Amino acid sequence: MVKKFGKIWPIDAVVAVTYRCNARCVMCNIWQIKDFPEIQASEYLKLPATLKDVNISGGEPFLRQDLFLIVKNIKEACPRAHIVISSNGFLVETIKRLLPEIKKIDPDIGLNISIDGIEESQERIRRVAGGWQKNLEVIRFAKDLGLKDLGIGFTLNNENYSETEKVYDFCLRNKLNFSIALAQSSDFYFGGNKYQVNLNKEQLQQSFSFVINKLLKSYNPKNWARAFFVDGLMKISEGKRRPLESKPGDDFFYLDPKGDIYPSVIDNVIMGNITKFTTFDGIWLSAQAEKARIDIKGYESNYWFVCTARTAIMRNPLKVARWIFDQKISGAKSTISKLIKTNNQELTK
Repeated sequence: MVKKFGKIWPIDAVVAVTYRCNARCVMCNIWQIKDFPEIQASEYLKLPATLKDVNISGGEPFLRQDLFLIVKNIKEACPRAHIVISSNGFLVETIKRLLPEIKKIDPDIGLNISIDGIEESQERIRRVAGGWQKNLEVIRFAKDLGLKDLGIGFTLNNENYSETEKVYDFCLRNKLNFSIALAQSSDFYFGGNKYQVNLNKEQLQQSFSFVINKLLKSYNPKNWARAFFVDGLMKISEGKRRPLESKPGDDFFYLDPKGDIYPSVIDNVIMGNITKFTTFDGIWLSAQAEKARIDIKGYESNYWFVCTARTAIMRNPLKVARWIFDQKISGAKSTISKLIKTNNQELTK
């Protein structure tokens, strides 16, 4: 948590640089938005230096020909921030042209490719012919370029729950980070799509439990925290409350392509527009921003995204550690029980 002028300052942000998109995903209507205004690259110089994580999103970010300059300005404004570009990975030649230049600005730049299935499943869900081969070509190029933070973003929806294990194994074989999200609705993001996941409890548990168990068996403590995040997604999918409460409009914010700042990608109240202020302080300390925080307090939607969960986890390390400990103990007991059962069966033969 960062405080300045007696106010909590954000450390996490999702920055959508465009709503233009070259995919036609079944769970998102953002591609149907036409002629949505886009702020100049210079406006991103106003982002707060307190940010530690910035997700450059869209639409498809690589449709902005000035993406190089946008990344440069974000890095200048937020020198401590880890920047990740979330892309569908279909603009192969554009990515090959821009990514090397972007990496020169920020050697630690991350790239997250959205993959929701293997081969024809990916093309059916994203509705892009030849999309799978394009994704593979971009992944090979990014690995050859030496990107250290290269991953796959998997969005669980009605079409792909059976693909979870396949995509996870693909990441494991290719040494890629794996992240999972649950398709959720927003009044103003995702093209205002009112998408509902209609999978039954067994199907959802199959997908989420597989990922949770894999992450908990890892020797990387970061994966244990990721398992906690996935457990939160499972709770959301079952109609339960998220495991930790977040602080939208305090710890994080969402910036849309025309410069409007929202507490999150779900909370539909505007805190201010970045083009109307000379500094970010003016927005964050404004009466409009404070009213937005008051308007959503106690009425936040039951969402659970990486940006909201990350800050909530940082605020509650003991609760997360206790959950991890309980899961580890439970897993150990289950393993011991299976070994005893197997041993007994061998003895009775």
